[in-house]
Amino acid sequence: MKPSEIKKILLEIGGGPDKKLGQHFLIDRSALFAIVKSAEIQHGDRVLEIGPGLGVLTDALRSRGADVIAIEKDKRFDHYLASVTDARIIQGDAVEMNWDEIAGEGEWKFVSNLPYSITSLALRKALWAKNPPKKVVVLIQKEVADRILVLGSHRQTVGAKKEKGSLVSLMVALSSSSVRCVRNVSRGAFYPPPKVESAIVAITPMSWEDREKKWGIHPDEIMKVAKMGFSHPRKMLKSNLALGKESKILDEIGSHEKVRAEDLTVLQWAELAKRLKKKKEIL
Repeated sequence: MKPSEIKKILLEIGGGPDKKLGQHFLIDRSALFAIVKSAEIQHGDRVLEIGPGLGVLTDALRSRGADVIAIEKDKRFDHYLASVTDARIIQGDAVEMNWDEIAGEGEWKFVSNLPYSITSLALRKALWAKNPPKKVVVLIQKEVADRILVLGSHRQTVGAKKEKGSLVSLMVALSSSSVRCVRNVSRGAFYPPPKVESAIVAITPMSWEDREKKWGIHPDEIMKVAKMGFSHPRKMLKSNLALGKESKILDEIGSHEKVRAEDLTVLQWAELAKRLKKKKEIL
C-alpha cells in the first residue's frame, strides 16, 4: 500500500496516524514478504496478530491460508477492516486481554508489526502463554531486537558475551530454542517513518516442559530472581538481591561478587535461581 493510499483511507475514516498508539504503517513489500515467509505459514495455521491497522499484513497472512485473529485498539479501523478482510477482528486493547483465552488449545503462531511501546509486554504475553505459540515473528524496534539477541544464542560463558543482557533478552532466551534476526528494516519502509530503525525477529518457543527440563528449574522462578536483580541496574547484583554474606554464591556460578545483573549469562541466571531456592529450602 502506497503512502498516498494510506493518507486517503485515513482521511476517510477520520484523521491521520495516531501518535499515541505508535502507528507506523508498513509500505515495504519486501519486508512484508520476509515476515510472512519467516512465519512459515501453512494453510489452516491459526495466527494471532496485534495492531493490524489497515490490514496489509493480515491480508498477506490470509492469502497464505492462515486463520487470523487480529486485535485492533483503534476503533476507527473497525468498519474498514471488516470491508477488506474476512479475518476475525477483535476491537480492544491487547495489553489488557487474556491471550490464553484467545489462543486456546492447539498450535498457533504470533505474527505482528508491533507498536514499539508494547513490544516487551506483547512478547511476554505470547511466550509466557499457557500454550506457547509454535512460532513468533515480529517487526520491532532494532534496539530492542539487538537486546533480545544478546542472550538469544544461550551463550554459556561470560567471556563470549560482550553485550549486556536485560530482562527482555533473558525472558526470550529462557522460553525459546532459537532466536534470529531475519533482516533489518529501514525507517523508509513505513508511513509515517519512525525515528528509529526496525528489525524482523523470528523466535521458536519451547514448551513449558522443555523449558523446565533445559534449565533444571521453572523459568518463572528464574525470572523472579532476575526482576530483583535488575531492579537497580547500576547497582551490583549482590546488593539488589540482598545477598550479604551469601554473595559468595556469585563466585560459585562462575561470576564474581562485583557483577551486575546485565553481565550474567542465561545459564548463570538459571544456576543462581536453583542455588538460591536450595538455600531457602535448607533454611
